[in-house]
Amino acid sequence: PLREVNFTLPTYANAFIRELPGWKDFDPATEVIHCEKPGTGCNDAPRCFSMKLSQVTKGELGMKACTVDNELCILHESHSAEAKKSRYGKRLVCVMAKHVDDLKRCGEYHVIVDVLEKIQKVFGKLKIEWNNFTNCGVRHKQDTTTKEVTLDQDDYIKGIKLCTHPDLTGKKPEELACTELHQQYWSVTGAIAYAILTRPDIAVFVAALQRMSHAPTVIHCKRLNSVVRWAQRNPKGIQYVQLEQSGRPKGSTVDTHLRMISDAAFKKEEDSGHSMRGACYVRCLGGTTADMVKTVKGHLLDFVARQQRRVTRATFTSELQGGCDTVDKGFLLLQVLDELSSGRSTAAEAIQRREYGGFAVPGALYLDALSVFASVTATFVKTPADNGVLIHCLYLRELLDNNVIHALIWQDTRDMLADGLTKGSVDRKAIHDCMAGRIDVLHECKPWRPKHLDKKSLDN
Repeated sequence: PLREVNFTLPTYANAFIRELPGWKDFDPATEVIHCEKPGTGCNDAPRCFSMKLSQVTKGELGMKACTVDNELCILHESHSAEAKKSRYGKRLVCVMAKHVDDLKRCGEYHVIVDVLEKIQKVFGKLKIEWNNFTNCGVRHKQDTTTKEVTLDQDDYIKGIKLCTHPDLTGKKPEELACTELHQQYWSVTGAIAYAILTRPDIAVFVAALQRMSHAPTVIHCKRLNSVVRWAQRNPKGIQYVQLEQSGRPKGSTVDTHLRMISDAAFKKEEDSGHSMRGACYVRCLGGTTADMVKTVKGHLLDFVARQQRRVTRATFTSELQGGCDTVDKGFLLLQVLDELSSGRSTAAEAIQRREYGGFAVPGALYLDALSVFASVTATFVKTPADNGVLIHCLYLRELLDNNVIHALIWQDTRDMLADGLTKGSVDRKAIHDCMAGRIDVLHECKPWRPKHLDKKSLDN
């Protein structure tokens, strides 16, 4: 329903509006201007535009909105009556992400052209860019031969201005920033924070600087400048390489799994008691347990570098709760990957998979805390020293027993790429390799699955 929206113009504009037909006697003292439809500048405008666009994508194109994100639309095709009945008998032909009037799509060429033509019939001629374009501030570059894609914000980062003020050299590092320098700190922090979309290697530094935004000192301003300079001097992007599986025809669907890599840092803030947690979500080649413990190609889908939601008292508790939070967010990605593979799900079907497993793409949780791994995988889960987290241990164990997550994997700390999301002093090579589409496992891992599930797999 349309809401009542009325507004007044600045005084100088009244003379101009009276020149319009029918507005000669307009009196701003007793009259206001009524907005008959959602206009640009109103909160209703992007909402109504989205509704109109949805009428085209759903009604005319038959695209389905993803359960997790209504602005992500998918289109599948079935070539037979039997395929329509089968959950996995559908073929994905188009994916489209919407951000108001910025649309990004991929899929089969003839389907994309058909989608564009039908949208243009309703909204008029579109500005269309192929292979190399900027969407929502992120530059997309696609190799026309290999079809591999790189995302970066290099030009945006180069344009970020540093904090400049005499106090940076004239005051002691521990002194509070003056009002002008404080405002610059806010501006630069906000600008570099947006760059985290494609720069997970600086996420932990930005998170630490953001926590100081209420009262930054001179040294915080200097550190902020250092982070921006480093990002400008070391341009990086996220690459999405081809995932080809031996024995399959080129271009056919490959088996993949989702690595939910979790890490936590117990060194906590003195005033809050919260510690950092980090997570990487990487879709990797291969669908078996053996594939999950070796070096493979992969796509970095998402990452997290933020404070723990709860106060922790020990490294065990910090790693355990971080792992639980990592899995919780991983379910959203598993649901998206499932719908990309097999089509839109109902809420009831999504709950069923969340409780009893059955995702099209298996997921595994990776930890480098051997104590947590041993506690969750014990024959009888015992109450930890911090008895308040027993439920968390049982929660992860239940997910494994029900095959909701495929495996729990202990990984050597030297291979833990999420370390760079919780600690500023570690080498960034693992994160940079992941951004380049390669996940290295150089040391032995310990995968674990319930015995009854392994036996069932062998029987099948």
